[in-house]
Amino acid sequence: MESISNEGMCRCCASEGTFKDFLTTYHWMGEEEIYADMLRDCFAITLYTSDDVNNGGICEVCITQLRNACNFKRQVQQTEEQFKKRVQNSVLKSSVIKLEMAGVDDGEHSDTNLSDEFSVTEFEVPIKEEKVEEKPKKRQAAKPSTSRAKKAKTEDGEPSAKRDLLDEKKTIIKLTASHPKEAINVRRGKIIRITLQKDLKMKDTLTLLTEAEKHQNNIKEILLNSNATPIRCRGGIGYACCFCTEQYPDPADLKRHTIDNHNDTDKSNFMKGKDMHSYFVKLDITDLNCNLCDQNIDNIEKLVKHLQTIHDKKLYTDIKDHILPFKFGSETLCCFICCNFFNTFKALQEHMNVHYRNYLCAVCGAGFVNKNILLRHGDAHKIGTFTCEECCRTFDTARKKLLHDRSYHSGMKLPHKCGYCLERFKEVWKKYEHLSKVHGIKSPGIKCQVCDKSFETKNAWRLHTTRVHLLQRPHKCSDCDMEFYAKRELESHMVKHTGTREFKCDICFKSYGRQKTLKQHIKRVHS
Repeated sequence: MESISNEGMCRCCASEGTFKDFLTTYHWMGEEEIYADMLRDCFAITLYTSDDVNNGGICEVCITQLRNACNFKRQVQQTEEQFKKRVQNSVLKSSVIKLEMAGVDDGEHSDTNLSDEFSVTEFEVPIKEEKVEEKPKKRQAAKPSTSRAKKAKTEDGEPSAKRDLLDEKKTIIKLTASHPKEAINVRRGKIIRITLQKDLKMKDTLTLLTEAEKHQNNIKEILLNSNATPIRCRGGIGYACCFCTEQYPDPADLKRHTIDNHNDTDKSNFMKGKDMHSYFVKLDITDLNCNLCDQNIDNIEKLVKHLQTIHDKKLYTDIKDHILPFKFGSETLCCFICCNFFNTFKALQEHMNVHYRNYLCAVCGAGFVNKNILLRHGDAHKIGTFTCEECCRTFDTARKKLLHDRSYHSGMKLPHKCGYCLERFKEVWKKYEHLSKVHGIKSPGIKCQVCDKSFETKNAWRLHTTRVHLLQRPHKCSDCDMEFYAKRELESHMVKHTGTREFKCDICFKSYGRQKTLKQHIKRVHS
């Protein structure tokens, strides 16, 4: 049962007030929280308690910081596991095994001796690698010649088996080392001898998959064997389906639509033929579970491992991760990896590049999920003289010129379009205001996790958090001990010390130190 302590001290920041009990179980975003346990697990700090005094509690600001610290620790641990897997995958590279192909003669190696496994030209040999310590060679004792050994010789003076090996055509083929349960135990460097039927020709059957084909295979297996659903984009009305033109304001409705209306054929062909330049998939993994055994799974990495180990599905882990996972469920859009909040899906999608740094910018070190986004980011670093063709204004970067064109020229002058009536707006906040008044669509917002206040933009939420809850006061008065959040607040305060009266009433010619005081005077005396 959730409860709060009496008046006391926050055990993390020493502030006074009424706070939550750090030994009580609370629920936040569907998860249980015991703040004393979180402090112990994250920082190895055990809070002292006594039965004789009030043990205090923990304030909401410190709870938020503790959650962020725990989430960051969990993120680092997950990243470390991914790095270990990457190292293991780089070690387990393909081995080169020599395959000696017998000739097509009718002798003792004819097709009558073939087993069913090698009766066709297409086959796969699973290899289990084994390190073998080299032992010093022993000198073999000379064997006395016998009549049986002499009989084994032919007219050419060589043993018949040795002569057959010399006469046969030899081919070297590279095999990819896979490790199924029934792996064949083969020492490194050993020659495996395989005989083909004499009426068949050798084909190049051991083709390597391209990186795009591996990605396509992975997303196919994920969609077929789980309830994860792809998202095309966040359109004018809502989240768009990847397989048709339907859009839904609630992502849960899109998930139900995809599962109910699109079959395995649609999912199998998803992203087929796409190149790696712009490849990435937006995947809804809310309430993720396996379709084969109905087990609940936390993230994509665990799902891939589960499908590989439990259900023996073929998924590739030697490639970069181009799947951006999203979890919905709360009123506010949230990154489930680091718990940052966003007021638009576009902003959340751009943020996910922080966690999927497949391609790095050589100038600033920023990471991006694919090459296309990296190249577009590169425009921000192009410095020179860029002239607008419409009004001849010049800009020092290509990005500034592009933003100017979108704001003032051509059809991009009104870039924000309503998805219901196709009316366009210059600023995005006007579009949200239109949606609320005309169509009754609530604009997206960010809810403060401390005081439950809602804000239309992330910047407004950030200012509120730093000013009200984190109590940041970076601007200090040089004449007294007062501190202020904004520079203009400090400038307004300095009037007390300087006595400056710059704002003069045009009616009675009285002067005031602040414009706000002048307006109050006019309203009170002259209106």
